Amino acid sequence: MIPFSGTGFFYVMGVLLIPAVVLGLAGKQIKHFYGLFFTVAMLGFVFFQNGQLLKLLIFYVWQTSLCFAFFRLKKKSKWKSRLAVFLALCPLAAVKICELIPSNNIVQLLGVSYMTFRAMQIILDVGDGKIKELRLFDFSYFLLFFPSVASGPIDRFRRFSDDLNRKISRDEYINLLRRGVWKIMFGALSAIVISGVIWSKWLAPLPAGGAPVADGFTATLSYMYGYTFFLFFNFAGYSSMAIGTAYILGITLPENFKQPFLSVDMKDFWSRWHISLSLWLRDYVYTRFVMDSLKTKRFKNKRTASYLGYLMNMLVMGAWHGLTPAFLCYGAYHGILMSVNEVLDLHWKPFRSIKQKGWTQVVCVIVTFHLFSFGLLIFSGRLF
Repeated sequence: MIPFSGTGFFYVMGVLLIPAVVLGLAGKQIKHFYGLFFTVAMLGFVFFQNGQLLKLLIFYVWQTSLCFAFFRLKKKSKWKSRLAVFLALCPLAAVKICELIPSNNIVQLLGVSYMTFRAMQIILDVGDGKIKELRLFDFSYFLLFFPSVASGPIDRFRRFSDDLNRKISRDEYINLLRRGVWKIMFGALSAIVISGVIWSKWLAPLPAGGAPVADGFTATLSYMYGYTFFLFFNFAGYSSMAIGTAYILGITLPENFKQPFLSVDMKDFWSRWHISLSLWLRDYVYTRFVMDSLKTKRFKNKRTASYLGYLMNMLVMGAWHGLTPAFLCYGAYHGILMSVNEVLDLHWKPFRSIKQKGWTQVVCVIVTFHLFSFGLLIFSGRLF
């Protein structure tokens, strides 16, 4: 079972959200007790249906033991931090490696990518001294928070913890409830209806995938556009439903999409598409690599660190989705685009001005859309 799909899922979730609404309208605290109960109940329902409940429990025990063991270390050296991050990554790596084996679902775990990044973020922030207190309740609620377990957004522990411990008034909750219901309805329309129509009426009738020469240039081009719109409506819809459900529970998850197809370049695009993942990678991969490179004077040219940082950043993004050639090439493709974008920003003065107004801005939007669409064609696996 996939979260936010099927009448059975929405019925169970709707029933379990009723007490949260009653508590919120009464001005009572939802987040500390009933919110965690809702998360545990929904995880139990979904993961039991998928036969993954034991795997989830093992994953939770592993990450919890690791994070608290690292938090309690008196001396947190760079190498201890790296070891802890490596160990936190192990479950995700095991799942991604097993996905390469045909018909293998032994180590499959729904939401492992998002939950792993949550655990890694806590380890890195603890190592940086940004997290001074780590309570089991807050940690568990954050790591397992059900609405965003399968499709994000990727929240930050300190923001989540502040939100969790902030009391909201009845009027504030009514506003959250109204916005939450709207987001769930809009998300369902987008992810289930619109993307479903695009898939059944546009993509499914096209020839099967393979080399573009085999199924024709026109069919491949049509698939590229169709898949771009399908993935946008599907992914943005699931994110919207996750955010809406969190609102009803009194948690304000960050937005994940902001009109991405109006982007004027690839940097702008990745500040609008899957925003929470982009910001996570920027803060915990790109920035750390660049700052460490500058500190250790790893490269003679300071810009080299930035270019390689973009490539590393986007390769991690591709590998996060999977270890197949399609995903890795997708990451490398975007790493190259981001580096080229940086070169143009720095060394071609007209580039900034043409992105700001007039017909040249429209051209930039169209070019950016097509660059991303071709990337999704790579991502889809249709080319190879």
